[in-house]
Amino acid sequence: MRVAVVSDTHGNREGMLLLAERLRYLGVQTLLHLGDDFQDLATLADASLEVLGVPGLYCPEYRDPDVPNRRLVELGGLKFFLTHSQSRTGYDGPEDPDPEMACYEADVVLYGHTHAPLIEERQGIAWINPGHLRHRTDRGHPPSFAVLHISPEELKVQVHQLLDGLTIQEKIFRLSPQR
Repeated sequence: MRVAVVSDTHGNREGMLLLAERLRYLGVQTLLHLGDDFQDLATLADASLEVLGVPGLYCPEYRDPDVPNRRLVELGGLKFFLTHSQSRTGYDGPEDPDPEMACYEADVVLYGHTHAPLIEERQGIAWINPGHLRHRTDRGHPPSFAVLHISPEELKVQVHQLLDGLTIQEKIFRLSPQR
């Protein structure tokens, strides 16, 4: 199973359409969106992608109690914790789980906000930031997205540059049969 992850699209319609084209080529049908801007989920869904997401800190939906700021979803037998920020913030409500504690319920934590792509393991849990999808290099990083290749034995994570599709980071996490 292949799942894509994107964050911080910030209304970049041209970038989202290019992303949809790249994902169709890669055979990806499910996209996880990690906020900023929450309304961009509709643009990506219009491009024939199944989109699940959470709002970013500065989205009005982040303060809407009917919209979850963080989500736990299961795909391909793995539990993914979706959040915009990797830790609690002053914008969180009292009901919002702390990502640093809730991560123990998940196999993978997906977060954005920093605009810096990163794949790492923290205490046996994969933490993945796909970067950003702004229309230009931001905070020293080009627009990027992640593709997760999920199999019973492993989770292979690749972060790709949006403009040329080149892989800029890659890591394989071996999955325990006891999961």
